[in-house]
Amino acid sequence: MATENDKKVINYNDVVGGGYEEFWKDKHRYRVLKGGRASKKSTTTALWFIYSIMKYPQANALVVRKTYNTHHDSTFAMLKWAAERLGVSKYWQFKENPLEAVYKPTKQRILFRGFDDVLKLTSITVDKGVLCWVWLEEAYELDDEADFQTLDESIRGEVPEGLWKQITLTYNPWVNSHWTKKRFFDNQDPDAFTLTTTYKCNEWLDDSDRNIIESLKDKDPERYLVVGLGEYGIPGGAFFDEFRKDIHVIDPIPIPRDWRRFVTIDYGRDMLAAYWIAIDWQNKAYVYKELHKSGLFVSEAAEMIKAYNIDEDGNAENIYQWFAPPDLDNKSSQTGKSTLDIFRECGLPFAVVSNNRESGCNNMHEWLRPYQDEQECWTSSMVFFKTCVNIINHISQIQCDEKQPNVYANDPHYLTHSVDSIRYFTAGRPRGGKQPEVAKFSVDSAEYRVQKNLERLTKKVRRVNYW
Repeated sequence: MATENDKKVINYNDVVGGGYEEFWKDKHRYRVLKGGRASKKSTTTALWFIYSIMKYPQANALVVRKTYNTHHDSTFAMLKWAAERLGVSKYWQFKENPLEAVYKPTKQRILFRGFDDVLKLTSITVDKGVLCWVWLEEAYELDDEADFQTLDESIRGEVPEGLWKQITLTYNPWVNSHWTKKRFFDNQDPDAFTLTTTYKCNEWLDDSDRNIIESLKDKDPERYLVVGLGEYGIPGGAFFDEFRKDIHVIDPIPIPRDWRRFVTIDYGRDMLAAYWIAIDWQNKAYVYKELHKSGLFVSEAAEMIKAYNIDEDGNAENIYQWFAPPDLDNKSSQTGKSTLDIFRECGLPFAVVSNNRESGCNNMHEWLRPYQDEQECWTSSMVFFKTCVNIINHISQIQCDEKQPNVYANDPHYLTHSVDSIRYFTAGRPRGGKQPEVAKFSVDSAEYRVQKNLERLTKKVRRVNYW
């Protein structure tokens, strides 16, 4: 490979290695690359984008992840590495705010976006050439195929001769229910090139690296299927294997005003996961509202929670209790305040609950345990409105921890935020209130006075009988 700027020749096999020849040359609309750990899929993709931007002077690229703030230490860092690996970093400028990579000789750009700001995905323009290539990294994080469709529709319009429009997806295929399996692998799409790669094509791994992966063959064959062979599966098994959408997911219903309502959160700059939960008089919980947003400062998160805490009449919801994990109550050495202090100053009276993972997971199993009600219909003590799409997807996908089977895994990390938030709710030991009595007669009527006199007499008789 040579560039016009430095006339330096770079050997493809020395830089990229084997296993990706078809991928490198492919020009389908969709280039779908799933693979196991250490299979070079992301690094090879980064190399391709740096090389191809330099080769095609009218091309620009967009790199997308589910949340924008995860780019810096992943795709952005990999593209910088790729420029170094190709020996062309002096021709590139990597800007931090906002993230952007610029090929200095022609001002071509690689832009970075996240699905946490969908509007920015649908209105992207470049001032030099055309935006024709997209890299969707960690496509597995994208729960809803409709979001992918939105991204796909944003790459439109004619391109100059010699260029082509293409979306590249790279990911580990953790769960076999993910939409990518049905769309690209179960059904043959004439517009898609698909490839599965494994650690076996990575000639830069040493024996110890390979041994770690290959040891899973006997220790955890289900995980080896994904991590080692790049095939769809649920490594280690689904942690909440009792969760079923036909039991736990319901259509929204009106929430009676006298049901107790709760708010529970997991918060970090990477994600705010907040849930509104109502408990009826039989202590059945209804997860009825979801807030899932990344990149928020504490004050911004507080304002967004307040904005969501509005009922159908436009009034602030009457929240019985607010739950948060103890780490949010740690004081900052700079300000002397904790995250919860700031939330409380904003009018959100969060209380700290236990963060014991094992007992919290046991609590969740109890809340999710299916049973038959009086009508012999299957249900559970916790159900979710179908509008709460993140928790529904994440709770069904989160896996068992390899070393601690009584807790769920922290990897992939993006699955944990919503599940942690629900775990904190169960740790708060919430209970429903007492159902208000409905008077049979008007309180001003003679019938009502007779009813009350009879109740008092009955109580006296019972006391006498006890003695």
